[in-house]
Amino acid sequence: MTFGYQIEAKLGNADQVGLRLRCNGQTQAVEIHRELRQAEFKVTNPRSSYHDDYTHFFYVTSTVNSLDSVMQKIEARIKVSNNASVVTKEATLKDFKSWQILFRKAIKKLNNDHVNSTSSVQEINQNTLEQKISAGRLIEVEDHLLRQADFNDSNALRTLIALYAKTEQHEQLIKLCQVKYNSILALPVSGRLVEQLVTAYLQHYQQTKEQELLRSVQALAQEFLPELERLRQANRVRKLLHLSLISQEPLPTIEGATLNEQLTQLLEIEPGERISQLEKLKDKYPKAINVLLALADSYVSIDNPEYALQIYQSITEKTEELQQRYAELLLNIQRFQEVIELLPSVISELSPALAGLRGAALYNLGQKTQASEFLEKAWQGGERRVQILLPLAKLWATVGDPVKAGEVYQILLETADEQLTLSDRALMARVANLDGFGDISDEDKVSYYESCVSFAGVHLRDLLEAEEILKDRLDLWKQLQNTSGMINAYADWLDWLANVGKWEDLNKELDILRNFAIQQKISALQYFELLEGLEVYINLQPTLRQSLVNDYFGLAIAEIDNALRQEEVEAPFFEDLKRALLCLNSDSANELVEYRQQRRAEATKLEVQVASDENIVLRTQNLASIHLALVGGHQATRREVIRELCENYGLQNCVEVAPSSEASISRSNVQSQISNCNLIAVITGYMGHDLSQIVSDLKKDGTLTGDIFFIACRGKSGVVRAILNKVQQ
Repeated sequence: MTFGYQIEAKLGNADQVGLRLRCNGQTQAVEIHRELRQAEFKVTNPRSSYHDDYTHFFYVTSTVNSLDSVMQKIEARIKVSNNASVVTKEATLKDFKSWQILFRKAIKKLNNDHVNSTSSVQEINQNTLEQKISAGRLIEVEDHLLRQADFNDSNALRTLIALYAKTEQHEQLIKLCQVKYNSILALPVSGRLVEQLVTAYLQHYQQTKEQELLRSVQALAQEFLPELERLRQANRVRKLLHLSLISQEPLPTIEGATLNEQLTQLLEIEPGERISQLEKLKDKYPKAINVLLALADSYVSIDNPEYALQIYQSITEKTEELQQRYAELLLNIQRFQEVIELLPSVISELSPALAGLRGAALYNLGQKTQASEFLEKAWQGGERRVQILLPLAKLWATVGDPVKAGEVYQILLETADEQLTLSDRALMARVANLDGFGDISDEDKVSYYESCVSFAGVHLRDLLEAEEILKDRLDLWKQLQNTSGMINAYADWLDWLANVGKWEDLNKELDILRNFAIQQKISALQYFELLEGLEVYINLQPTLRQSLVNDYFGLAIAEIDNALRQEEVEAPFFEDLKRALLCLNSDSANELVEYRQQRRAEATKLEVQVASDENIVLRTQNLASIHLALVGGHQATRREVIRELCENYGLQNCVEVAPSSEASISRSNVQSQISNCNLIAVITGYMGHDLSQIVSDLKKDGTLTGDIFFIACRGKSGVVRAILNKVQQ
């Protein structure tokens, strides 16, 4: 691979530029990183580049010209090195003193070059990965990752594992594991990584019944379990093995084994099953700290923290490990003040781990300024436990250091995705937009916003950053010139503006959309559906009703005139327009009917061909056999949809399931309401909602037999059209 580089002035903070590299491996990237630091540039750690022509990426605090000057020298040096055919052997050292001098120089150089340990967890954007898979780019992505993995790129290797797991290519993942076994063992450990590997082996075994697969997966899991135990992420992996493999053999007798051997054997079984034997060991060795700690951990694993706390308090020898586990448990059960009282307040007296735990407690008590130095000491010391990273990521994201925040959030996405809150996902979207996740495209950036909005559902309204999230998301879709994405983003943005009563801003946005429709950047139907979604707010703002009437009237007039020019009947949504206008203002609806009659009469006099109304295809679906579940959406929308379907299409059986903003919901409650329905329509356009996830999970589990489909629009006519089209398929 030929070396190359590209400098991007627009990436990073105001004083930074982005540097893309095409390297022959991780070693060359690290070498260039070191040379830039020696040239006194401030450089972030090497990351994989998302650009197809480059392998690595840095942020560099520099100007384009200054960096380019140094990079030209580095490029020239690499070319000379590649062309060199003879390696000159260094002169043999004459004596010990000469060797000692050079040794000291080497040590000093290493110390100067030392970069604080950071995680190499792959920057996996699962949303982007899913988008590329859905777009049919699977082979392209796989080939790129395979090339990178051949150069021992751990980030590419981790992403490749995620890709194979996502696409259920179990055999390919097993082959990758066999070829890259040592490299996989060297990856940063997380429960998700091991679950993906174990699942591949178990699924392939179910298909082939090859016993060697069982032996291999057990051996692989044992390699990771000790570290997963430390990270409190072992239980799910153990459960996978326990449920999928042949029942575990009973433990061999531990009589005669050393204490450590006994503990090692006990760690191989479920926490609940090992407690009784650990209690016996505790009675036999009452002062053995490793037995007490193992017993406390087991109680924590079965959600009995009080027993664990009693054990920690009973240990008289206050070791570093004991303090860490004690403080970590107090953090997990949100007893933050007790963490503060447990640990010294002087930072120099604390190890990085304890400093991070104290910092996390301070942060959660709202003392963010005091928390900062403790959390940063933990990070610099290589601490990567989730309890410390969560507040650190928030801290850096809110004080305006998106690059550092991005590095922390990438680790959390891999190791603790399920612990990321709505606030975290909002901050991640902001970090992505500020280039904190590196050299990523606008498509990648907007995927973080989509993830946040989807995760939030209607609860996005409760988020302080809601306005920023929705506006930035819309701007990104506009930049991408993606009409579908822009329409969905506009629907959420308009809904939010109306809901919080920002009527002046709403009117400005409607002016913009009106011009989009005139310029044909969006279709008349898309404009109508966006407007119709606002009808639920007409009682909150008197002027909104008239505004919608004017826009509906204008759209209808334009449709009539266009139909006459084309010598055709109006588009199918014209009838929906008339009905919507009639509901809001009957006088305007009557005026529209008169206008249409007049224009058609004028055209006939001018001998213009006028399409007969008989050419209008009437919708005649009969929904009497349909048992419909209408899930989500505004209450007013659901009411009008049901009325329309019952009065005009013969619907007799319908169930409404309101979102959590209107009523308390649970999986069992939703299941009981919709399990007998043969058609389940989920209105996701209501800024997303947790109901859609519940319905998806029920369908995945085989609990629902009805046909499920998701509707992005939120206006009555759009939902009715979607249901009728679905029935007609």
